[in-house]
Amino acid sequence: MKLSPYILHTDTDEGRVYYNTKNNHSFFISSRLVEKMKDDVEIQNQHESYLKSYHYNQEDKEFEKVTAEIAKADETILEFTILTHGDCNFRCKYCYEKFEDIAMSEEVEQAISEFAEKLLSVKNYKQFHVHWFGGEPLLGYRTIKALSSKFQEYCDRYGVAYSSDITTNGFLLTRNKQAELIEKCSVTSFQITVDGDQEGHDSQRVLVNGQGSYQRILNNLKQLSSSTFQFNCIIRFNLSESNLVSVSNFLDQDGKFLKDDERFELLFYNVSDWGQGSREKDYCVRMLAEDKSYEFARKAYENGYKLNYPESFLHNSFTCYANRLNHYMFNVRGIIQACTIDLYSSQNVFGNIVTKSINETKRKHWVKNIDVERCQNCPYVLICKSGHCPLVRNSKTSSWERLCQSNKRRIQKSLALFALTKGYNDVLDVL
Repeated sequence: MKLSPYILHTDTDEGRVYYNTKNNHSFFISSRLVEKMKDDVEIQNQHESYLKSYHYNQEDKEFEKVTAEIAKADETILEFTILTHGDCNFRCKYCYEKFEDIAMSEEVEQAISEFAEKLLSVKNYKQFHVHWFGGEPLLGYRTIKALSSKFQEYCDRYGVAYSSDITTNGFLLTRNKQAELIEKCSVTSFQITVDGDQEGHDSQRVLVNGQGSYQRILNNLKQLSSSTFQFNCIIRFNLSESNLVSVSNFLDQDGKFLKDDERFELLFYNVSDWGQGSREKDYCVRMLAEDKSYEFARKAYENGYKLNYPESFLHNSFTCYANRLNHYMFNVRGIIQACTIDLYSSQNVFGNIVTKSINETKRKHWVKNIDVERCQNCPYVLICKSGHCPLVRNSKTSSWERLCQSNKRRIQKSLALFALTKGYNDVLDVL
């Protein structure tokens, strides 16, 4: 039997993990079983039947079939990203945003609300998911509550499942807001950044008045952990040259309460240069020359922490929301965009929801589909999708080959972490 070209694998000390990117099925097979199988025809036949039952074998037109299935599933999900406020109460040393003290008007809220109802009423969506973003989204708390109420009403009316998440610095996430967001606004997931212990965090994530933010965020996280609410909270660490020791210290000391709470997951990223934003030129951090995220994730897992991304970043449905036609982003003035990083480029502007002007032709051109000629036979293509980030794909600073190798390394590291966390479906071993 010939394996499909879309099967990935990675070796461990005890055996090998296989991941089927066609259907996201995975299994671990021990080295002992592989050795025994060499001389046992019956086990060989059983193993081949197992592989075929989960479509690990090469099949006719499998690329076309799987990409069609992914596209069909994608059509059932409507996504909004809403920047509720133009300002932030932080001035982080790596932030790419330009801030303006402006809240979303009721006129913009109404236009977004009407647009959501129009889409939900005429299309066969099964899910509607909203990302609350900023600036600092909790500065626009009134907008979150007002729009959440409308979105929930529409979803109840049209039989659509509703959920939302929020990316917040956590400073304003008081106990009352935690309860309201989860119970009244259907927020199911939080992403909050902690850049190490107090010294490291406060050196990178600084309040507008120049003071530190660490202790209040830590207290808010402990309050969230002490609650009985059902939620998922991603604790993100942005790694720079100056905070590596600090992040390790946090994991060894202040962060230990997160180990005992399954609702919290850790996510590690190197600081990247996405733009200067409102920062002065020398108000910055030194970026790392090499990726440290895998190393920190591995150590965190080995020390009892739960990781956020190994499986989700391998799933063939994974793609940046900015690369989905059924995703719309609205800034505080109602400008329609797609990408939360490329905020100030004309290529990332598609109209205004208040004037009901949407350039759908330009939106379709922004979304990048799989480059079939280049990538169809690549084992990573169903995850990578020819580099699913339109901002990077449109970049003139990196060659295709460089982007390709970068995506392969990312997927390989995710697969290694997936194997480490034993997230696979089945274990095949000698009885």
